[in-house]
Amino acid sequence: MIEPALLEKVLRKYGLLEGYREQEPALLWDRVVGERISRLARPIWVHEGVLFVAVPNHVVQHEFSVMREEFRKRLNSALGAERVKEIRFRVESFPKPRSALSLDAIELSPEEEHEIEQLAADLPDPTLRLTVIHLMQKAKKIEKARHQLGWRPCPRCGLLCEEHFCPVCAQSFEEGSL
Repeated sequence: MIEPALLEKVLRKYGLLEGYREQEPALLWDRVVGERISRLARPIWVHEGVLFVAVPNHVVQHEFSVMREEFRKRLNSALGAERVKEIRFRVESFPKPRSALSLDAIELSPEEEHEIEQLAADLPDPTLRLTVIHLMQKAKKIEKARHQLGWRPCPRCGLLCEEHFCPVCAQSFEEGSL
């Protein structure tokens, strides 16, 4: 098992710690809310303490909006700090079931594999190095899968998304600050 302090040190070294910490509520969502709710509400992104969650329709949006404070408290309890200020449920073209596209079927090129290995090469702990390589390979496969599904970069921030703008930029656009 990798010690949290060592993982934090590596994330900090590569400039990833702040981004990880900001997105951590989305990573914990399924575990905190449970399988039944996570099937109907999928975290999209966290921005400045606001967790954006996709839901398939307005009925689910209303039901979960009533429960949003409970979800927020549970997430903050799991995080050990008040990091989620708000949860916004958005009716979106609901993401395909996670099993719709097998990441095992997506292959990385030798160049991509080499680049990933080079990025993790100076990690002294072999277990941590293998874990980081595995995570980076999975992230690259997810990126390739999203391209295969027709996702495009958001014209404002570059994040891959299904819609014209990513959820954060779309929210800014709706609020008139884009």
